[in-house]
Amino acid sequence: MKRRQAIKQLAITTGGLLALPDWARAWTAGNLPALENPLPDRGILNAVIGAYIPESADLPGAVSLGVPDFVERMLADCYSKETTDNVKTALRFADSVAQRKYKQAFVALPQQQQQEILVQFEKGDDNAVRDAYKLLKQLTVQGFTNSEYVQTKFLEYEMAPGFYHGCVPVNQ
Repeated sequence: MKRRQAIKQLAITTGGLLALPDWARAWTAGNLPALENPLPDRGILNAVIGAYIPESADLPGAVSLGVPDFVERMLADCYSKETTDNVKTALRFADSVAQRKYKQAFVALPQQQQQEILVQFEKGDDNAVRDAYKLLKQLTVQGFTNSEYVQTKFLEYEMAPGFYHGCVPVNQ
């Protein structure tokens, strides 16, 4: 290897190591850019996600683990405008069905009645509504299982798996 190439690579490596801490600190939820077109009624989204994975005495639910933020970000960044509009329409439709059937807003319904409405949507004939709620269910499960709480408490995720134990006595 030539001396100039070695010095150049050493300078690039050193600069990268110096810039790494700033880059790693930049990855927080507050540093993400704001959503251009957020979902209109966050309360209905929270209620739907909370109905899919509810809170329990020994396990936090999807809402308390921040899954609605994950779902909203995924819809904004990874799905087409038509899909996002379909989800928005389906959320409004859930509220209208709750008003028609129970004379209450979807958010105000008990969790059991919310779950009944969601099951009705997933088994219904309207393809757009069925697809929207299947997508919401899929994203809810994905966000919940990828949360830090589930990864560390149940799936035993280790940031750097495998360890080197150098001073291990060897039997002869």
